Amino acid sequence: MNFEIKERQQLEDGTERFLIQVQKDELIYLGYFLESFEGWCNYTTPDKNQFILQVDVTHDYVKYFNDLIVALKKWELCVK
Repeated sequence: MNFEIKERQQLEDGTERFLIQVQKDELIYLGYFLESFEGWCNYTTPDKNQFILQVDVTHDYVKYFNDLIVALKKWELCVK
């Protein structure tokens, strides 16, 4: 998939916040995958005019989320 982590920060409660820039045609797919891992994270699009997801990952699942992101980054999604 074509995305880039633009920013990563740790919030006061231990949650990790990621700002992920995604290609327009892949945004819905990345959101779909994140939805399937319910409980790991919450995500939103802070600015509806940009293709950036804000993803807040609970402390317990940060390692698993990082593994998921690495796997998705390697995956060649063919969107037409």
